[in-house]
Amino acid sequence: MAFAAEKFQADDVLLDAYSATVADAVDRIGPAVCRIERTGDAGGHGSGFVIAQDGLVVTNFHVVGDARAVRVTMPDGAVRDGRVLGRDPDTD
Repeated sequence: MAFAAEKFQADDVLLDAYSATVADAVDRIGPAVCRIERTGDAGGHGSGFVIAQDGLVVTNFHVVGDARAVRVTMPDGAVRDGRVLGRDPDTD
């Protein structure tokens, strides 16, 4: 029985370390994650993330589809109009 208790304690330590790592990643990356909405008749939405200080955002093809324009909502609630610069449907 002692072995089982030690294993559970070891599992708890690993789980705590994993949880701390995920929480740290969310704290660091969270401010760059944004909501992407297709504008006009296209509809649909998804998420993306800012990769450059000038506001360049990367998202998946299935989020933007054939849309030319999107609305970007930042975590602080700021809303900006954006345009789709490129697409890669093969790797989505």
